[in-house]
Amino acid sequence: MSWVSGAEKATFPKYALALLLLGAVFFVIFGIVGIGRSGEFAFDMPYLYVAGDIWEKGASPYSADLFKEAMRGIMGTADGNYAYPPNSSYLSMAFSAGSVAQAKLMSGIFNTLALICMIGFVWLGSEQSDDSDEFRLGNVLIAGAVILGNPFAAHVAWMGQTTLISGAFLLCSWYFAERKRDVLAGLFLALGAFKPQLAILVGFWFLLDRRWVLLASAAGGTVLLSAWPMLTSGLQGSWFSWLKGLREYQDTVYNVAGFKHLFGIRSGLANFGVETPTLAPLAVLGVVVLYLQRRAYENCWLIGAIFCLTFLFVYAHDYDIAPATILAYPLVRAARGNLALLGTLAVLACILFFPQRIWEAVDLPQFARSREVALLLLLTLYLTLCRAPVWKRGLSRPA
Repeated sequence: MSWVSGAEKATFPKYALALLLLGAVFFVIFGIVGIGRSGEFAFDMPYLYVAGDIWEKGASPYSADLFKEAMRGIMGTADGNYAYPPNSSYLSMAFSAGSVAQAKLMSGIFNTLALICMIGFVWLGSEQSDDSDEFRLGNVLIAGAVILGNPFAAHVAWMGQTTLISGAFLLCSWYFAERKRDVLAGLFLALGAFKPQLAILVGFWFLLDRRWVLLASAAGGTVLLSAWPMLTSGLQGSWFSWLKGLREYQDTVYNVAGFKHLFGIRSGLANFGVETPTLAPLAVLGVVVLYLQRRAYENCWLIGAIFCLTFLFVYAHDYDIAPATILAYPLVRAARGNLALLGTLAVLACILFFPQRIWEAVDLPQFARSREVALLLLLTLYLTLCRAPVWKRGLSRPA
């Protein structure tokens, strides 16, 4: 199918292309070059590098003393522990195959490729879900601008974090699951499950859908990806040690509800002195309800809603929100021609992406919690506007 027909060439969405290029510039200057950033590029990546180095030597990075000693020897600092599960060994050992500088370069390349994958997912999703070429290219370019230019994507890249990589693998899993390529979808689910908090609700969806071959493929892939840690350290030194260390990691100040970079409704409530137990059951309930209503929506975008439920009710840091930006496409499409609705989306996006450091600079740090409200409202708008009959009516409006 041609993306730009003869009629469209005359009305090529130059403004949308300009936004995409602007988003790319923002990503490069804030996520790669690091203008206005403290520290050095990919400063979080060495945790993966050191873990890979330990695994290469046949030891376990879940030994706190060994990990700190290795961090001191390689990076000159002995803080932190390794919180990724054993099925992250493939990524860690890929990073540790060369020098630290090469690993940082690899981190930047991987995160950039992940963003390209996310835009590709939107492109393919638009071809599948839209029965008209009108406005499609412009909507894809605008969504791409949001995906590239949002500050969370830049933050992930600058830190050397892995949210974009995991999210891209999960989008690939969703894409192939839609096409009944269950073995391949399961393998991509396994690849993305090194961030289990991001993958768990996606896997739960496939469980509700009784995709047994997919889940078996994911389980087999997870075992394969964690084979080296299990062979060298056994279950005790790999999975059991990870679970023990994970409990300790969750008790650190950076992961306690109320910490300024810990995202979600529970953390937001804790910030205002309201203590609650885990809200993960609400996320599970939300996925069940969404699954029961799935025929009212285009399946390709539902993973974005699942991501939102994860970030709001399970566990996430603020920068983890980046993969949910794929919802920009169905939201922009549904709002086309409705200036009030487009304005509402723009305001909510500004609130969601507004830099926390500015709120802190004007001594209003509690206002940063408006991001949770903004994401919840954006999810609500998606669920309301993007039911098939509604968005199709919106698509017929003039630009």
